[in-house]
Amino acid sequence: MSQPVDLSPLQRELDNLRLQLCHCNNAGTCLGCQGVDMLRQQAAMVVSAATQPVLLQVAQESQAKELVKQVQEMQERLLRDPEAAKALEELLKYFQGPTEETNH
Repeated sequence: MSQPVDLSPLQRELDNLRLQLCHCNNAGTCLGCQGVDMLRQQAAMVVSAATQPVLLQVAQESQAKELVKQVQEMQERLLRDPEAAKALEELLKYFQGPTEETNH
C-alpha cells in the first residue's frame, strides 16, 4: 500500500463514542475514555504495521504483544467493575450496530 491511510473518519466516530461512554468529563480517567484511547492506539498500530515492509512488521511484533497485554488487562478490569461492564456493553452495541430481524 503506497498511499497514506486517512484515519480521520474513524477518529471522528471514536470521538462520538467517547462522548457517549465518558463518565469523567473528558478527563481521560474513566474506562470509557481509556477504552476509546486504546482503540485509537490499536487502529494506528494496525495501519502502521500494514503499511510497513515485512521486516519492519516482524520487528513490531513485541509492540503488538504489549498492546494485546494492555487490552487483556483492561478487559479484566472491566469484568471486575459493574459500571465498566455496562460501558463495555454499550461499546459493543455501538460497534455491532442495529441487529437485523429475520423472518422465517
